[in-house]
Amino acid sequence: MLKQFVARQMVKRTKGRQLSVEFLEKKHVDQAQPYPNDSSYFYGGDKEGNAFITRMAFREPKRANEFWFDFYIKDLGYFGLTASPGAEGNGFQQGTLQWEPVETGKIWRITFEGTVYDKEGKAHYCKTDLVFTGEHPVYDFEKSSDHAVIADAIAAEKWTSEFFHNMKDTHQVHYEQTGTLQGFILVDDREVKINMIGSRDHSFGSRNWHTWDRHYWMTGISDAGIHWTVTTIKWQFLGRLVAGFITAPDGTTDAIVDCTDLETVSKDNLLPNHGFVEIKTRSGKMHQVEFWRKGEFQYLHDEKYRMKEGIGSYKFDGVDGLGMVEFGFHKDRYPLV
Repeated sequence: MLKQFVARQMVKRTKGRQLSVEFLEKKHVDQAQPYPNDSSYFYGGDKEGNAFITRMAFREPKRANEFWFDFYIKDLGYFGLTASPGAEGNGFQQGTLQWEPVETGKIWRITFEGTVYDKEGKAHYCKTDLVFTGEHPVYDFEKSSDHAVIADAIAAEKWTSEFFHNMKDTHQVHYEQTGTLQGFILVDDREVKINMIGSRDHSFGSRNWHTWDRHYWMTGISDAGIHWTVTTIKWQFLGRLVAGFITAPDGTTDAIVDCTDLETVSKDNLLPNHGFVEIKTRSGKMHQVEFWRKGEFQYLHDEKYRMKEGIGSYKFDGVDGLGMVEFGFHKDRYPLV
């Protein structure tokens, strides 16, 4: 009981932040953190199966920065970067890959010009100019935190200096937003107009991919105008935690406090192409998400953590939707054929 009380006091102390959107939207690489990290992500998809994804994680000088810039165009195929787009610049920039805030907390411009490669390794000229527009305000995952559940998970573990060192990874600031992604992607001499549903996230603090065990993250927008994100993460040093939100067309938002566990979702197949996730919200409502993965982008973090970014389609409470279906696994624990 004493251990649980202390754990709840620790969670209360670290989970009571109030941060402005202006502060959140800036880049934060705190070198005082064990594993400094500022990571942002944009995703888009449409009903034709076209998809776009980009991510930048700023970690230098302790570790090399991370980058993603990949897309799938129907009738053209997959394209992406195979090497860093360049040196870190001011703000959110690596080489010619740049994200610029147009309206704080709402609109971002994504630009790139350079060489991308297809699945066969052939080089292509690419120029990209896209605008992400959030339909609703950013959602800080702090609002999803069930402090009692987090405290119980902490209290259940053996407390050592290594445990508390690793726990710093769970203290990240993390927020997300859904909306639209519009503009164009030019591949060689073919320009493709982009009009997609979109999502983005931004997190900063400490992140050590070697301590992650597995997770899933699903985000999308239904034809009924429901926006959602649901994620559950299990670290090697801590039990499963849950976060997420559901936003109605009128902008009202309900926090997700529980969802189907990782083992159930992957019961028949470690990396399922189809499945179901049950969601419980703070208001007590239950929702069902049916998902399909129809293609994917693959990444490996720090040579240990596999990320599978699925081009997703959904039924949210029976209504069609689009989005992204992400699964992640520590490759030493979950070898994938």
